Amino acid sequence: MNTRPLLHRLHPMPLSFVAIDFETANFDRGSVCAVGLTKVTDGRVVATDSWFVNPPTGLDFTNTYIHGIGPEHVADAPSWPLMLEHIGRYSGGLPLVAYSPFDKGVYNAANRLTGTADAGLEFRDALAVVRHHCKLPSHRLPLVVEHFGLPDFNHHEAGADSLACALITLRVAEERGAETLDALFESMPSRIRTRVGAYTKKSDLPQASISADPAHPLFGEVVCFSGDLDSYSRTKAQDIVASYGASISGGVTKKTTLVVMGGFDPATLRPGATLSSKILKAQELASKGQSVEIVTEQTFLEILAY
Repeated sequence: MNTRPLLHRLHPMPLSFVAIDFETANFDRGSVCAVGLTKVTDGRVVATDSWFVNPPTGLDFTNTYIHGIGPEHVADAPSWPLMLEHIGRYSGGLPLVAYSPFDKGVYNAANRLTGTADAGLEFRDALAVVRHHCKLPSHRLPLVVEHFGLPDFNHHEAGADSLACALITLRVAEERGAETLDALFESMPSRIRTRVGAYTKKSDLPQASISADPAHPLFGEVVCFSGDLDSYSRTKAQDIVASYGASISGGVTKKTTLVVMGGFDPATLRPGATLSSKILKAQELASKGQSVEIVTEQTFLEILAY
């Protein structure tokens, strides 16, 4: 992917960060199988690289149809702890910018699976910035690349995705006149300025925003969370959902339309597996004809990225 013509058009700015993208082997959030990194120094892309990772979950692949990666690509690849050390060296203390909270969730889940300590890496969510800055029907990465007239790219190749994220971030910063990453995020509404995963708890459930976009798939839904999420604290997730016009339910009731299941393990959906009381209640209501959907955290993040 040749980005030189674009980079010559961008005005130099003291804006430095590392864009990051993870690909996963299967439904488990911790099954990282590839990482892409793009380093931006003073407003210019200086390097883009990608590597395979031996997934912490083993060589069980169900997502090969998405990214083309299979067991034969990762069998001799570095482990997650070794790759995490490399990410730390590569970033050199710069913040990591990802196109979705999904990548922070992969990081958290892989650390948990391998017993690896949090490296203290700072994640920022470029999708939240783009969603505010660009009024588009959808904010999926390929559509935003097209919107800005950026070069075509190999979507779901980790390096290419990280480069696309970096170029989009630079373009939005240029259009908003932001000369640093902090300035870019400070130009956003307060609810999306926070680093991924950071939040101040509220004592009461947030109320559905009356100014939310009725076209968003969460608008008008009644959402309940079961289990812990990797990408957000529960209160942060509830606040985000409410901002899109959804009502929050502390438990599964006859009004609940969507249950988000945190800590997902594919085994929990097998016959005889132990499920949470909320999931069991939702299944019971669904069996009686109630329109209630149970989704994993990954699907929930895809809904947010609509």
